[in-house]
Amino acid sequence: MASEWKQGLFNCFGDCGICCCGLCCSPCLTYGTANDLGKSGLLYCLLGCIMPCIPALLLRQEARERYNIEGETMGDVGTAFCCTACVQCQTAVEIKERGDSSK
Repeated sequence: MASEWKQGLFNCFGDCGICCCGLCCSPCLTYGTANDLGKSGLLYCLLGCIMPCIPALLLRQEARERYNIEGETMGDVGTAFCCTACVQCQTAVEIKERGDSSK
């Protein structure tokens, strides 16, 4: 059975540390999130410097698949494109709350 995200998309201040990291240094948050999911943090960080919504989308989909969170690819595309910072924070908090974060 599919689960829900532990933090809502617009609840960026649910974890102020992650929110501040995403606000002040988005590439740092992308790097950390990618590493926590076993991906190349450097590659995702560099991709994020060119087009920030792409690594946000890819990492959101990876987290959704790993934790069996309900949703669809088109929903992920829309949220990653329109609300990149919120998606990054939501994904990072999800990883942290599931116990997979290195933080």
